[in-house]
Amino acid sequence: MVHAPTLRPAVESPGATAPRATPPIARSCQVSLIIPTKNESDSVPLLFEKLNDVLAAISHEVILVDDSDDDTPEVADRVAAELGLNASVIHRDGEDRRGGLSSAVLVGVAAACGEYVCIMDADLQHPPELIALMVATATEKEADIVVASRYVEGGTDAGLSGRTRKMISLTSKGLTRTLFRGRLQTIRDPLSGFFLARRSLVIGTALRPIGFKILLDILVRSEWQIAEEVPLRFERRVVGSSKATLKQGRDFLAHVARLFWERRTGGIRHVEAAPRAGEARAAQTQS
Repeated sequence: MVHAPTLRPAVESPGATAPRATPPIARSCQVSLIIPTKNESDSVPLLFEKLNDVLAAISHEVILVDDSDDDTPEVADRVAAELGLNASVIHRDGEDRRGGLSSAVLVGVAAACGEYVCIMDADLQHPPELIALMVATATEKEADIVVASRYVEGGTDAGLSGRTRKMISLTSKGLTRTLFRGRLQTIRDPLSGFFLARRSLVIGTALRPIGFKILLDILVRSEWQIAEEVPLRFERRVVGSSKATLKQGRDFLAHVARLFWERRTGGIRHVEAAPRAGEARAAQTQS
């Protein structure tokens, strides 16, 4: 188990606190898998077993950014050693946890070595088997971002518990696609928590996320050119319980309001249009 790393992405979020030490991980790989965890000791063994199979043919590292009060870090260290999985744990205490999931992701990105970073949950609602397809899609399509989407053909939001949560998810998606339609018109699931992005894109963007929808911040603020989506069958939790809270809902609305205001007042700089892979290649051919 190690403490937070010394490097930071370009971020203005007050939650991304000054890190402390660099984890002993490989410094060159294709994909860095970043997994924020909070009391996930029951799910980590099965998660690591699946990752060990999925990542066997991919140059990788796994970084857990852990805000747990249980033995998740110890379980992760033990299981990774048993499997021979290239994994590190960055455990955060006290004020280091400020900013929650978004700051955890940014700390993980700062420690990463991969050409791409892949963000996912530890609770197995995001199937690890999808990672290989996401990496292959990014490589083949030269995509800056690949979103695991619940709302494209073949995807499902069945893992959302109850009709109310599904309605909240659909309403939130509709709100963000309406407010930021210039940036999100080709993205069906801008609030997905499972996505892959070029690391250079993330660390080169001044991100200001509030709460847990960091993909939305990346999509609106960064100068991505090509985004692709692959179908996600959002699963029910295998163990443990949902960590969704009323505060997360308030944080989401605050995040959307800040993004909208900064976009309206010119506080966000990006290209006007972001073509998909086929459109970009067609334009290059015509020129």
